[in-house]
Amino acid sequence: MGLEKLTIFERLTIGYVAMMVLVLFLGAYATLKLNRINRITLNIDRIDDATIRMAEQLSDRLFSQIGFGKKFLVSADRDFYLQFKENEKVIKKDISKLSELLDTPQKIVIFGEIENLYYQFTAMFDEAINRLRREEGTQGRMRQIEWDKAADRINIKLRALIQISRSERNRKLSESGRISEQVLKVTGITAGLIILMGIVISYVNTRSIDRPVLLLQNKTKEIAKGRFGEISNISSPPEIKELADHFNIMCRRLKELEEMKVDFISHVSHELRTPLTAIKEASSMLLEGVYAGNAEKEHDLLMITQEECERLIDSVNRILDLSRMEARMMTFHFKECRLEPLIRKAVGMLDPIARNKRIRVDLELSRNLPAVHIDEIRVQQVFENIIGNALKFASENDALTISASFQSEGEKFVQVAVTDTGPGIPVKDLGKIFDKFQRIENSIETVRGTGLGLSIAKHIISSHKGRIWVESREGAGSTFYFTLPVLSA
Repeated sequence: MGLEKLTIFERLTIGYVAMMVLVLFLGAYATLKLNRINRITLNIDRIDDATIRMAEQLSDRLFSQIGFGKKFLVSADRDFYLQFKENEKVIKKDISKLSELLDTPQKIVIFGEIENLYYQFTAMFDEAINRLRREEGTQGRMRQIEWDKAADRINIKLRALIQISRSERNRKLSESGRISEQVLKVTGITAGLIILMGIVISYVNTRSIDRPVLLLQNKTKEIAKGRFGEISNISSPPEIKELADHFNIMCRRLKELEEMKVDFISHVSHELRTPLTAIKEASSMLLEGVYAGNAEKEHDLLMITQEECERLIDSVNRILDLSRMEARMMTFHFKECRLEPLIRKAVGMLDPIARNKRIRVDLELSRNLPAVHIDEIRVQQVFENIIGNALKFASENDALTISASFQSEGEKFVQVAVTDTGPGIPVKDLGKIFDKFQRIENSIETVRGTGLGLSIAKHIISSHKGRIWVESREGAGSTFYFTLPVLSA
């Protein structure tokens, strides 16, 4: 999916989610590493430092015990013997505690040697005491030398254990420092990525929004100056793209309205100018007495004046009616009535036009059409507009068919169709046939109108909650349909 297909919300969401993922990753990573450092620190304190302290303490106690032993062997003072044994108890307890601190195979091996050497040392002391009592001084001194060597071996092992513990402590401190450096490095990189991502997201979103907005702003200024240019190939989020599409629709509509305004002025000026000119000329001729004494000619001039006044009033009334309908100010007087009489009345009123052009009008009305709730005068106006329109564009010897039928599928309604065999409506004009001031230009010469009849018909049918549409094929005639709902009893 391309970036231009993402909405502003989706873009911001993706960007913020990405930054939140980085933040969560950083938090999780830092937490894990800090926990690791904490475990290493605790391990150093509880294992390595405690092992070093305990081994040093054992070494001191061992030297103290050796001193008491030597003093006893020299002086045979029982107090020194008791001190020796007391130290032995304490050392054995310390050895037992030290066994709980061993965390590597190497330490365990050395500890086993220390433990064995110490028990050998105490056994040698006990044996030395017994032999000292039986043997001569030289042999006693030889035993003391062996005893000192055993004690030295224990101290060597203790120092080895201390050295290993210190090495382990240093290694763990190095590991802790390395982890701290990694945390700082990852934190710095992640923070940089988050900042960079925030800048990129802000730039991309701002850029993708700012450019089309500025373009819309400039196009709006052009519209204010009367230039209705459209925006093309705009790359932006879907919301702004949709706004631009609606903006283009508005431009096209404004352009159409501008053209309709010009057309309306042209139509209205023509519609008003012709009757006003005829009225002016007829009244001038009457005032000047051109046909003074000729009652028949004067009567003809008065008839022309009357007809043109009616034509002028009819044009003005159509414009006023449409304006009231568009403003929803038109008052409708609904009552229950049947359509067949209205259809026949409209056909009767327009029959002279049909006869004059030798157009055959056929009625195909279903029997027992249900009554509808309508404004009789306005629906009559719809019939006159649609049938009159068909007759106006029909050629001599064409046919016109008016049908009405009851439809009961889904909602119940009466459908009326007016079908002609005229020139049809071009495809390009079908979408705007019901717009005001629209006239279909073709090769057939017709009396120009205001282009309001079908627009008025559409407003009337819509006010009756019905529907109106047209089906046509150029060169093969047209069929205008409209429906009027049947009220349920």
